This record gives sequence, C-alpha cells and structure tokens, in this order.
Amino acid sequence: MAEKTKKAKTTTKKNLLYILWILALVAVMVTAVIVVSNLTASNNLAGNGGEIPDSSTVPDTSSPNPDSGDNSGDEPEAPGDDEPTTPTDGKIVFAMPCDALASKGYTADTIVYSSTLGLYTGHMGIDFAAPAGTEVYCVYDGVIESITTTYLTGTTVVVDHGNDLKTVYNSIEANEALYQGAKVSKGDLIGTVSDNNKQEYKDGAHLHFEVLKGGKYADPDEYLVGDEK
Repeated sequence: MAEKTKKAKTTTKKNLLYILWILALVAVMVTAVIVVSNLTASNNLAGNGGEIPDSSTVPDTSSPNPDSGDNSGDEPEAPGDDEPTTPTDGKIVFAMPCDALASKGYTADTIVYSSTLGLYTGHMGIDFAAPAGTEVYCVYDGVIESITTTYLTGTTVVVDHGNDLKTVYNSIEANEALYQGAKVSKGDLIGTVSDNNKQEYKDGAHLHFEVLKGGKYADPDEYLVGDEK
C-alpha cells in the first residue's frame, strides 16, 4: 500500500512538471509574438517620422482637386455677349485700288449713260480712269476667288475677303503670278489697268471696281473712307 502511494505521488509530480513546462512554453511564445508586433509597429512609425498621422491633415481624395488640371467634368464656358465675332463694315477700310481719280461713280438707284452701249443703265461699281499699264492693287487682305477673261468683259479678278465681302477688279491685265486660291494682302499687286472691257471701250482705259456684300452690290465709297478715298 505504501508503495502504491509513493508511485501515485511520483506520477502526480511528473504531471505537474509537464504542465508547468507547457505553460512556460506558451508564455515564451506569447512573449515572442508581442515583441515581434512591437517591432513592426516601431518600424512603421519610423517611416512616418515617428508620428502617427493626424486624420485632419490627410488630403480628402473623395472629390476632384480643382488645381489638378482634371476638368473633364466641367462644362465649357459660353462666350460672353461682349466678345468680338466678325468685323463690322464700319471697321474695314480699303486701300485705293489704283492711283487715279474716279471717272464714273456707283449708281444703285439711278442710271447713267453708257457711250459704248448708247443707252442709260445702272453702274454697279466705280470707274478709275488711268493710262493702260497703271498698277492695280488689292484693297484688303483676302484670297483670290477667280480669274476670268471673256470677250465682252475682258479680264476680271475677284478677291474673297471673308465675312461675305468680296471685291471685283475688271478691265485689267491680271498679274501673271496670281492664281485661284492664292492669299493676297492689302496693297499687293493685282494687275494693271487695261481697255480690254469691250462693253466700256469708249470710256478708254480704266479700272472698273466693284464691291459685293452678301452676294449683293454695295457702294465702294462705304469702304473707301478717310485718307484712303
């Protein structure tokens, strides 16, 4: 009986030592986990200057930054009513088409006598009487729309100035360097005065100059103003 009691005590002692060993092992493992967690947290803080970011200083990325340059969601601004569109007639001033005086004016509502045709008719331009060979100039910036020659009207050059405004140079010898679509500037040489307009040959050599606005004849005097006239 005493021997059994002794064996029981020995077994209990062994079990107690085994339990204590397990508890110590668990304690070591828990301590190791805590140490590793603390080291990781310390490293993260070191990367942020050792300070925990303040939520009030973190930029809000939920809305677009107005300074980021991304304005894809913005609607384009409509142009203001005071922004210029097309130039008005009053702001356009022609250069003189040639160095000569007007010999026959523009008549929209009246008629004039044509010595060549022997009748009274309208005159939709201004004639500038000048010797053959007198230089003819472009009166305003534009593009050569056409260069045509017929037996009755002679050679005619039409310049498109944009905004439905065109000028017509008739009874001339066109500059050989001109071609349809060529850009011309105010003061460029269009050609020279001629007498090749058979409909007005009795008027002698002259430039017949017309202005078209919106496809209709306009008085060239409206554009030949001030010192240019």
